[in-house]
Amino acid sequence: MIWSFIAATILVTLLPGPSLLLIVGAAIQRGWRAGAAVSLGVVLADAILLLAVLGGLGALARVEPLALSILKWLGAGYLLYLGGAQLCLAGGGAAADEAGGFRRGVATTLLNPKIIGFLAVYFPQFIRPDQDVWRQMLWLGPLFLATVLAVFLLCAAVAKMLAGVLGGAGGAWLERGCGCCLIACGIYSAIA
Repeated sequence: MIWSFIAATILVTLLPGPSLLLIVGAAIQRGWRAGAAVSLGVVLADAILLLAVLGGLGALARVEPLALSILKWLGAGYLLYLGGAQLCLAGGGAAADEAGGFRRGVATTLLNPKIIGFLAVYFPQFIRPDQDVWRQMLWLGPLFLATVLAVFLLCAAVAKMLAGVLGGAGGAWLERGCGCCLIACGIYSAIA
């Protein structure tokens, strides 16, 4: 079961989404450390949301859809902002500190209501009902977070390497592509 959980977590983490796009864009633009800072922010937000889901946020979201709707619109707006900023900065090599990337990673993930639903349905697939649920979550939660972080750090390294291979113009196009994808994610979030 542990290997299927790790494999599923790797596959889910590699699905293109706002967090991965933000990490790749930061790594292309400012290097691996910037991508790592965003990765740490995303994983911290994942940990907060996982604790919130375990504390009943998933159930609250089902009975109070207005809260999720507000979060959805805030998240969509933030993704549009991030995508626009990525397009404006593409190729410019703008220097932003790692703290700013960390904050963007946290905000992007916390403002994504789909993650709450995902976490609420993902973990029960790997929980054995004949064993203590909390004990299982005490090792599945950290394992999930560690796996996600490892995948994101690897993606940041690959993105930076790819940008280096493609050169300045190629890296700028990769940045623009990430920006466009973030805008597309924002639009999708708004209309979905």
